[in-house]
Amino acid sequence: MTTTTAPKSWVPVVAWTQVALGLAGVAAVLGSPVAAVLVGTAVALIALAHRALRRASAGLDRILAEELDR
Repeated sequence: MTTTTAPKSWVPVVAWTQVALGLAGVAAVLGSPVAAVLVGTAVALIALAHRALRRASAGLDRILAEELDR
């Protein structure tokens, strides 16, 4: 499998997975307020972790760039 044909096979899978998760999330929110709170909390924690990792990565890149310039 080459890199030009690989995306054609996994893009629809990723797209339909997101659709399925979205529909499951909507069903959970409409079905139970407790599930809505749990889903909201999980999404918020994932977003915070993503932001922290992105900031740490940028900081590390800056430090390494300074060290390599010396």
